[in-house]
Amino acid sequence: MGILKYFKDIFSGLWNLLVGLSVTSKYFLNFKAVTTQQYPEERLPLPARSRSMIKLIYDGEKDQFNCVACLMCAKACPNSCIKLEGVRQADGKRRMTTFKLDFSTCIFCGYCVEACGFDALTFVSEEYENAVYKRGSLLQDEHAMKWVRQAQPIAPEEQKKETVIPAVVGA
Repeated sequence: MGILKYFKDIFSGLWNLLVGLSVTSKYFLNFKAVTTQQYPEERLPLPARSRSMIKLIYDGEKDQFNCVACLMCAKACPNSCIKLEGVRQADGKRRMTTFKLDFSTCIFCGYCVEACGFDALTFVSEEYENAVYKRGSLLQDEHAMKWVRQAQPIAPEEQKKETVIPAVVGA
């Protein structure tokens, strides 16, 4: 019985090896469907509602941030990673003087963006590389978080024109 079990184990091992190699060769020889993304050169577009870097919206026409230092974002933050200060101007309106966000403790929950009633905070989906060499560089102030919104949004008709792909004749 020992010799029969020995040859059965060898056959079973070879069979499992061939099954594994067939799966690997199926993906290796399929040149049409490339599944690998060459990351630094090719970047996949992120969804519009992705939660990446939090930025302060800067109004270029008024030459100031939209933040009025109401402290709602700091109160909504579960990790208390937002520190901001503001002053009341001569006309009675409040303006932010300093805004600091510690990304080393931020969990990107979005509570601060939702709590802001003045459209001063947003997620910017183009930036998603958050790796740094020194932890101190994760503490950002208002100038590092400055984000200027597009002056005029693209009209839906223009978006449709850009996405239309002409058909190839004779295909």
